[in-house]
Amino acid sequence: MIYRYNADSWDEFLTDLRNRPIHWCDEGSEAIGTASWSGCDSWSEALDYAVKGHAAARTAIDSVTLKVTSALEPLWDVAPVGAFPCIPAYAAGVPEDMFVQSEDAPPVSQPIVRIAVNMSASAGVDAEHIINRGAAIVNLIDRIQLSGRRVELIAIKHGYSRNDKFVWSVTVKRPEEPVNMDRIGLAFATPIMLRRYFFRVMEFTVPHRVHGYGNSTHLADECNKFHLTIPLINSHDYATPDRANRTVQQLWEKAALAA
Repeated sequence: MIYRYNADSWDEFLTDLRNRPIHWCDEGSEAIGTASWSGCDSWSEALDYAVKGHAAARTAIDSVTLKVTSALEPLWDVAPVGAFPCIPAYAAGVPEDMFVQSEDAPPVSQPIVRIAVNMSASAGVDAEHIINRGAAIVNLIDRIQLSGRRVELIAIKHGYSRNDKFVWSVTVKRPEEPVNMDRIGLAFATPIMLRRYFFRVMEFTVPHRVHGYGNSTHLADECNKFHLTIPLINSHDYATPDRANRTVQQLWEKAALAA
């Protein structure tokens, strides 16, 4: 059987995390004192992060995010206010941290690029590698928005156990929303999304206990609606910030060629 869950916005996701009754819990989302593995000490702390974002994760992403350079596309200038944020400039504390269309540029449309990130990771994946991947994703979003497109960012989780499959999907950033670095840091640069929130999704979605909360996988057939899918994390590909950026850029180039 396939069990599915989809939240079209972060607010919807947060409401479900708070209010959906769970069928069972083998510690999982409510484990105590597992911060080094799950990203925080308790479920109440995880919920607090879901509301406020994760400042430490945001800082970690900022430290390895590429800084803005003067080699901007001629289509866009930077200014204190504008159409959408320039993430590296924002991370670097530069006042001119918004993109605004150049007066000399012709009007352009803003097509939407839908990016899905498989949050699955083995228990042995180093937190630093998760941060490197998160920063690489931020860098990619910046390059895409610089070209005049908007980004929709979705966190997915695919898994299986015996005859069951699990397909979760949460929209972390809608196309019309500004980039919320605290939220993106929480979702993509900590284990909390996988080892707290998605555990809770399984607890309120699947009516029977699942040993070990299932096995992670990547179901390519479930990703046809996305322009780019970043598969479950392989530590080798994200061991350093440079390697993480190369990995994500190669995935983007491959997706562009396939399109």
